[in-house]
Amino acid sequence: MIACAVVAVLVAFDYWSNAGRIYRGVDVGLAQVGGKTLDEARGVVEAQAARPLAEIRLAGPEAVSFSRDELGISLETGATLRKAYALGRKGNIVQRLEDRLGAAWGVASVRPEITYEPDVARGKIQELAGRLDKPTTEGSVAVSNGTVQVRPSDEGYETDVDGTLANLERAVGKLSGEAAIAGRTLEPEVTTEEAEEAAARAEEVVSGPVTLAAGEKRWTLTAAQAGRAVSATPKDGRLEVALDRERLRAILADPLAELTVSPREASLVPGGAGVTVVGSRTGKAVQEDRFFAELEAGLFEGRREYEILVAIDEPELTTAEAEALKPTDLIGSYRTDYTLSSDKSPERVENLKIASNAVSGKLLAPGEIFSFNELAAPLSYKETHVIVDGKETTADGGGLCQVASTLFNAANYAGLEIVERNAHFSELPYIRPGMDATVWFGALDMRFKNTTDGYLLIQESVSDDGHVYASIYGRPTGMQVQMNSKPTYRGADSSEWVTYKTVTENGKVTYDGPVFTTGYQPLVDEHGRTIPPTELKPAPIIP
Repeated sequence: MIACAVVAVLVAFDYWSNAGRIYRGVDVGLAQVGGKTLDEARGVVEAQAARPLAEIRLAGPEAVSFSRDELGISLETGATLRKAYALGRKGNIVQRLEDRLGAAWGVASVRPEITYEPDVARGKIQELAGRLDKPTTEGSVAVSNGTVQVRPSDEGYETDVDGTLANLERAVGKLSGEAAIAGRTLEPEVTTEEAEEAAARAEEVVSGPVTLAAGEKRWTLTAAQAGRAVSATPKDGRLEVALDRERLRAILADPLAELTVSPREASLVPGGAGVTVVGSRTGKAVQEDRFFAELEAGLFEGRREYEILVAIDEPELTTAEAEALKPTDLIGSYRTDYTLSSDKSPERVENLKIASNAVSGKLLAPGEIFSFNELAAPLSYKETHVIVDGKETTADGGGLCQVASTLFNAANYAGLEIVERNAHFSELPYIRPGMDATVWFGALDMRFKNTTDGYLLIQESVSDDGHVYASIYGRPTGMQVQMNSKPTYRGADSSEWVTYKTVTENGKVTYDGPVFTTGYQPLVDEHGRTIPPTELKPAPIIP
């Protein structure tokens, strides 16, 4: 109780002894106002603030100052002094004692009440940044007309607008009038020294003319030309000096073109006397990757002479290979009698000739698949009798099935693989039942594969003797084929035929058995009369 009483007495004494005065030890910014009346403190604060608030100076890459009016600064003296006077007088007893002790130790400072326009200040700093900021200049190398030039590097600068604004606000709050420009220096990734090192490497390339040779031929690459191929590209903080291959290829266009000869493939050309081989030609090709790699390695070491590497470029099919693949022997043939057809009109004979000419002369490479429709479909045909779903009618293209069937049998006799065969709806008088092949553009095709080791030549023609002839020429296969077909049922309502094949290879029978089973329905002629299979005479086999 005695201690409390003593404290109370001391507080009361302190209060009455400092009545009307700011407690000692209290500062406003840098202005010492402790122990002064409000009027005395006003003069001190205004005097202290007069100079720093009149002009705020920013120090940094460029010294700059802003006036009070530019920033819209205004010192609220009355409010500031009221804050200073209230220090140690407001709050509870503990707060007051803390403030008084702080003032006694000289650590009680009141921030001046100052108003200013921060948006205006930010705008001024941003204007300043626009003057101060600059990008770095990277060290670089330029090669022109055989001369290497170094472009030196330079530092850049980036102003920290927010940091500078905070420094300015602190300076205003302390009434100091001095603030620092916040920012950072930007260092270039490629320095002048690094550019000079890269230039020394480029100097090797343009140190003199370069001689290129290929056999007896010579070309000279001038220093200026070599320099145009040099590239200096920033990479991982350094300049990578190399030869640009696209530029180099353009510079060396003439010798590269002179040394490049495209190979010519041998070709097989069918003619009246069979197949003629047009000879191949060996080409030449510059080994660009190896040649350019040698240039890239040697030019930077000062080498001035190089051999252009040229390789022989062989055609995929040489004359000798074409001769070995050329068809020389008849390996399969068949013929059909077009006079047996119910339609013997000139239009049908014309269609036979159009379709035969479409496939005749076709060369089939080993492994290639022959398609009848692929060759015959694009052509135009006469309107004649055709059979659709067993009914005789008229349409463009009558007779094409006879051409396809004749070639189908020639392919069988040649021992080739049949890929697609479609039988007719009804038996026909010009082709043996079980050995026919119908076609319909866009739906039904007749296809076979060249399973021999050489080219095949297909020939088909229409003779005045009343027959369609199909022949397939190829390399000797040592294979002989016999074909036959027999009915297993033949009545008024339908018929069924089984096609047989016997294959002999080099004198040994390798297959002897059935290959197709074909069912037929009665034929309805153009008058609507049904013709049962038993009324039709099967055509003979005439290979």
